[in-house]
Amino acid sequence: MKVICSFFLCLFTLSLSAQEVDLTSAVQSLKQKIHSSESGERLMWMDSLATLVEDRTDFGYDSIARSTIDYALELDSTRLALEHAIPLVDHITVGLGNPEEAIELFNNLRDRIPRDRYFMVLSDFYDEGAYSNMLLHRYVESLDLLEQAYEFSLQTNDRTDPGIFKEKIGTILCFMGEFQESAAALEEAYQILKDHSNPELAWRPKESLSILYSQNGLQAEAKKIRMEIIEEARKYGNIEAIHDQFYNQAFDEMLHGSQNEHLRYLDSVRAYTFIPEHNKFDIQESLVSQLGGYAENGMLEKAEEVKQELDEQRKQSEYFEIKEYNLAMAHYEFAKGNYQIAATLGEREYANVKDTQFYEGIYMAHGFLAKVYDSLGNLGRSHTHLKAYHKIKDSIETVQKANGFSYYQALYEAEKKDSEIASQKSEIALLNARNRAQNMWITFGGLGILAVLAILYLVWVQNATKRKQQAQARFSRNLIRGQEEERTRVARELHDGVGQKLMLLAKRSKSGEDAAVKSLAMDTLEELRSVSRHLHPATLEKLGFSGAIRAIIDEVDANTDIFFTHSIEDVDDLLNDEKSLQLYRIMQELLNNIVKHSGAREVSVDIERKAGTIEMIVKDNGKGFRFREKLRESGSLGMRTILERSKMAGAKLHVDSELSTGTTVSLEMAI
Repeated sequence: MKVICSFFLCLFTLSLSAQEVDLTSAVQSLKQKIHSSESGERLMWMDSLATLVEDRTDFGYDSIARSTIDYALELDSTRLALEHAIPLVDHITVGLGNPEEAIELFNNLRDRIPRDRYFMVLSDFYDEGAYSNMLLHRYVESLDLLEQAYEFSLQTNDRTDPGIFKEKIGTILCFMGEFQESAAALEEAYQILKDHSNPELAWRPKESLSILYSQNGLQAEAKKIRMEIIEEARKYGNIEAIHDQFYNQAFDEMLHGSQNEHLRYLDSVRAYTFIPEHNKFDIQESLVSQLGGYAENGMLEKAEEVKQELDEQRKQSEYFEIKEYNLAMAHYEFAKGNYQIAATLGEREYANVKDTQFYEGIYMAHGFLAKVYDSLGNLGRSHTHLKAYHKIKDSIETVQKANGFSYYQALYEAEKKDSEIASQKSEIALLNARNRAQNMWITFGGLGILAVLAILYLVWVQNATKRKQQAQARFSRNLIRGQEEERTRVARELHDGVGQKLMLLAKRSKSGEDAAVKSLAMDTLEELRSVSRHLHPATLEKLGFSGAIRAIIDEVDANTDIFFTHSIEDVDDLLNDEKSLQLYRIMQELLNNIVKHSGAREVSVDIERKAGTIEMIVKDNGKGFRFREKLRESGSLGMRTILERSKMAGAKLHVDSELSTGTTVSLEMAI
């Protein structure tokens, strides 16, 4: 028998070796064809090579895919570039475990890829970027990318993708703590999938909605949704959906101490565990849940049966590390009286979850360790874990109650519940005596008056605040206009008065001694002209807005170590004198801030006319700053001036900056 096994092992090894040789040969052949071809034919061979070595780091997949994408974009083959960008971002994120690098690649490609065609692959590309950001808990960026992916998906004929992206949006909103917005997005995803595509997919956002309700203390609503999913799933035989709802409901019952219900749903889970549709992970996760539940409730016979099945699964090649396995085994050993082993397993489980956001898992680990150390007689450690258990559990319940209250309040306002309110009023009238009814109406009347007064006060405060803000805005605009007028006046005085006299002095100096005086006069005149240019940009009148911007960038580029690149379209015909001046001053202030404070080595300036708008973007790779904090600082007059000038120009200002990530300032102005 051993000889036969060895023989087949050798055959298998030889087969793998032959495949590697064939792959190496194919790679070399394709590389030769790439080097000997050009244009479209070369791109075709590069496409074949990148596809052949996909995910194979030993064949240099990363560099091959990047070269293919760059060449595809060079030849304006956007679709092919996207088709290779999607698996490459996924490979770096998942395969290499480096979402930070994946985001850098995604951002680089996003700026180079057109967004007016190939919407299906474009939405998948943005989905990959959103996933990489989500792994790094950058939920705002992830949400923005998913919303763009959703908009792209609406441009396609596929009715499934919008529902899937809307579900992902709901999930990210949940991570951000936006409970009501998340619930609305998941409900919308359910309706999209139910009405416009295969209804069998609709249960997934509905399941996410049930989990969201459960996490926020709305167990009754969560259970109701799960039962609806089970009823719908039975119609089209979706065993996976039925199994998952029983599994989640069993987990909920366990969290809330309903052990009888927990065991009842565990039995239902067990009935749907070993089915062909389930993969190995689902089976093993289900067995782990059953093992922990039966052991915790002292049902050792069933626990032994489940453990044997789980051990069989662990012997197989496809075994996954289930996150609750240690805790389930800890309950099993505790039920058998092996307290020390149970404590070791409990500590292992706690070590796995303590630095995660799986708070239920953390407090369950604390609760078990409190119990096991109590059984071991270590009352000090038991008390420590018990305190931690109650602290986390109480915090979760407090948040759940608050979110539950918000949910019911929103539900009340949305649906009005006219019939329920009428019924309640009728019951109150029947149960209370006349005098109590009168007192109640008096009370409600008083509260109503207070509410009206409160509303009127809030409206007054809001209007007063608005008037104050408008007055401040007018004052700021008048101040800036006054400064510009004064600068213009001073600049003309310097040019026409002092400047003319210095020029006359320089021309009259003739002798050797006068030459020094002439040089000093000319230097002083040049400094005077520089001051005059800063006070009033004469280049704006001579060169126009676009030319003046190029000139000021070239001047800063020539006098600093910063490397500047710019792409400035001619937009002079779209701007009046007032807007040109304000945008020029904004650019002047931005460049001044970059030189003084940013520490940047590279700066790019882009001014582009688009459909109905002018967009101005200034981007540096400096040390960055926190915009909101800087705006609140009393000494940050520069940023306040930029903000006010952008309002005067009728432009929307957006500043994207964080420490150590550089700064991007964009202005968008309607034309």
